[in-house]
Amino acid sequence: MSDTAAGAEGGLDTAEAQRRLRAVGPNRIAEHHETPLWRLALAQFRSLVVLLLLAGAAIAGALDEWAEAIAILAALLLNATIGFLAEWRARVSLARLRALAVPHAIVRRDGHLARIAALELVPGDVVVLEAGAAVPADARLLRSAALQVDESALTGESAAVWKDAAARPAPDAPLAERVNVVHLGTAVLGGSGLALVTATGPATELGRIGQLVASTGRRATPLERQVEALGRRLIVLALAICAVVGLAGILHGEPIGLMLETAISLAVAAVPEGLPAVLSLALAAGLWRLAGRGALVRRLAAVETLGSTTVICADKTGTMTENQMTVVIVALAGRRIHVGGGGRSTIGSFMDGHDVLAPLADPHLTLLLAAGALCNDASLRPAIDGLHLLGDPTEAALLVAAGKAGLEPAELARAWPRRREIPFDPARRMMVTFHLMPGSAGARAGTPVLLAKGAPGAILELANRVHTADGPVALSEAGRAHLLEQNRALAAEGLRVLALAWRPVDVIEDGAVDDLVFLGFVGLLDPTRPGVKDAIASCREAGIRTVMLTGDQQLTAETVGRQLGLEPEAIRSRVSPEGKLDLVKELQARGEVVAMTGDGVNDAPALVRADIGVAMGRHGTDVARESADLVLTDDNFATIVEAVKEGRVIRANLRKVIHFLFSCNLSEILTIFVAILLGYPSPLLPLQILWVNLVTDILPALALIWDPADPEIMERPPLDPAEALITWRFGARILGEGALLAAGVLGTYLWVVWNHGPGAPAATMAFMALVLIHPFQAMSCRSTRLNWWQLPPNPWIPLSLIALLALQWMAVELDPLASLLGTVPLTRADWLALASGVLWPVAVLEALKAWGRYTSLGLPDPTPAPPREDSVTTTPRKS
Repeated sequence: MSDTAAGAEGGLDTAEAQRRLRAVGPNRIAEHHETPLWRLALAQFRSLVVLLLLAGAAIAGALDEWAEAIAILAALLLNATIGFLAEWRARVSLARLRALAVPHAIVRRDGHLARIAALELVPGDVVVLEAGAAVPADARLLRSAALQVDESALTGESAAVWKDAAARPAPDAPLAERVNVVHLGTAVLGGSGLALVTATGPATELGRIGQLVASTGRRATPLERQVEALGRRLIVLALAICAVVGLAGILHGEPIGLMLETAISLAVAAVPEGLPAVLSLALAAGLWRLAGRGALVRRLAAVETLGSTTVICADKTGTMTENQMTVVIVALAGRRIHVGGGGRSTIGSFMDGHDVLAPLADPHLTLLLAAGALCNDASLRPAIDGLHLLGDPTEAALLVAAGKAGLEPAELARAWPRRREIPFDPARRMMVTFHLMPGSAGARAGTPVLLAKGAPGAILELANRVHTADGPVALSEAGRAHLLEQNRALAAEGLRVLALAWRPVDVIEDGAVDDLVFLGFVGLLDPTRPGVKDAIASCREAGIRTVMLTGDQQLTAETVGRQLGLEPEAIRSRVSPEGKLDLVKELQARGEVVAMTGDGVNDAPALVRADIGVAMGRHGTDVARESADLVLTDDNFATIVEAVKEGRVIRANLRKVIHFLFSCNLSEILTIFVAILLGYPSPLLPLQILWVNLVTDILPALALIWDPADPEIMERPPLDPAEALITWRFGARILGEGALLAAGVLGTYLWVVWNHGPGAPAATMAFMALVLIHPFQAMSCRSTRLNWWQLPPNPWIPLSLIALLALQWMAVELDPLASLLGTVPLTRADWLALASGVLWPVAVLEALKAWGRYTSLGLPDPTPAPPREDSVTTTPRKS
């Protein structure tokens, strides 16, 4: 049976529907499948640094050094556990995310209505649409009656869309202009309709976006790329150390087996075994802090990416705005009254210029607001997070405006009982209701009255009088032209304009819709969220550009952009899901680190592709939340600025940790290497090296993770995402400091060797010096320019020193631990020599900082901040 033969009245028969269902499959969008927990666990071992350590553990096991092998594996297991638990916690906190779906649909099958599972819909089915229902598939309208649909999840436009079965838009019309079709994932706000299903499941617009999301690859974060690069360097370094030390020892006549074990020990020393765990802890700490500020991180590495962000592409509707139409202007009798407050609260103000109005003391304003609330089919319900608005967003806005004036919609409905209505008709472009007036409205109780709202042109065409404080006055043609010009001026500001009118009537009938008394205009828009403008300004100060994306028309987008302080070049209107995705790719090709924010289905592909996708948690769609790395539980764009600040703090502290770990590890290598070159045995045993790297290095590193933020961290441009974790200049500093630390350790070691010869006492002194110098080096690594006493206090570093002293005392005094580590007790003279060897290198480092500041006084900053880029059309960043 063809679709034409089936007709709009009978629909398909059951047999044909079953045949089509077998051919096209169920009406279901491919569901998002969570990564299995075992894959999530294995993902923690993908880093090259981790793989290098696994190789070290394997080699240690092959040499029967099982203690070393077990220690390395324990550290890697700790790192994997931290990363796994952090990401699993985020998954649980988000609850079970589900794709947009409609459980049931009303269709015409075999000539009568039937309620079936939406999964069973097929092309050719005829579905019934009614207010409050979700659209179950893509369909072409056969009939429509005052049909309004919310398409904001697909198009980004917050205003309701009027649908008209008789319309014939161009075949290539944008999604937002296809007024004769409805789409899966949208909702019917009002009216009714009959529609012929044209596509189901993956073939729908929603399905197409789902396929676009699935085909969009997720990029590695800047930190992941930098750690991989660091891992490659460490592999080269470890192999070079093995070769050089092994060859030097063999040439000096040392046994090959001994030199192989020593070379492996040095290679182990070159790799900071605690680095993966410290990185995971740093990111997890940032994740927990962000959760307390309303930002839920779904992917651990995304925490640091925030600190590298150079461009934020923000969806307008629902992200920068409230996604709720709100009355902001009332224009009547030559006055322009500004209405304050949000779109989901009846708390607000009415301002006439600089004067605060009492709306109920202004009869004209009260009548206009009452007319807007009465000629209305929406409703309000209290909710935890504000009002829950039901019905057409524009009508709901009129109810909220009346509530701000102190007019309770339910009380108005009782005082002005409705007797009849003429629903909105796209042809007439207005809605009319008939009521009985209360006695206090200026006429006897029970007088019939007509209230009308609609397009300004349609209302003014039927109006012949204007309401004033002195009563209705005649509306001349010049006055009508003036009002139409006023309407155009309001529309030019990006406002959606409605006109309201009324008049007492003798008879309640359709023919009474004439000779209207014009009350005034109402200007509505989707208001910007509080704090967004300040957040954009803060981003600008931090060198981060903001680009606003929207499916709205350019005029509306520019109006919102001006309110937020954005230049026209930073605004992209009528952007499709593919357009958003292409823009993200374009910016990434320039070397930018892109954060994408959004709340709709149409944002999902760009959220996946962006370096960090940010979704709205409270009012965003499930598809957007599934596609994002970060979910804002408070839907506040300003939270992104706090998240960026947290990301920068994490990145800065990770740099301090890397500075600390690599300078300390380098001191281990140089200590062993120089001692061997001088003809002495290795000052450190393999297990002592692992003790240093896995136990005693971790405590000062953790203290640096919690280092206080630099007060000026959001006043500097973001770091170049292409910059390595260890640059040549940074590496040179690490090399110099490592050599200085090694000199202090070697000094204590050689002091014992020259007085008592090599052996356990000398090795114990080197081991103790190497450990105890680390918290002092951690204090130095807090800043490359300022001395530690000039910085905000970090109590964790002194605590780490106390903890290390306790651990090292146990390492030499407790027999089981001393036997495992090969240490012996120290004398008082040894402790004094140890203190000297530990403190003098740190004193030299602090003195060099002071000298560097002294010699640079009055000189210009050699690395001035680059000029800020406020537009997507500026010179691209080079990667």
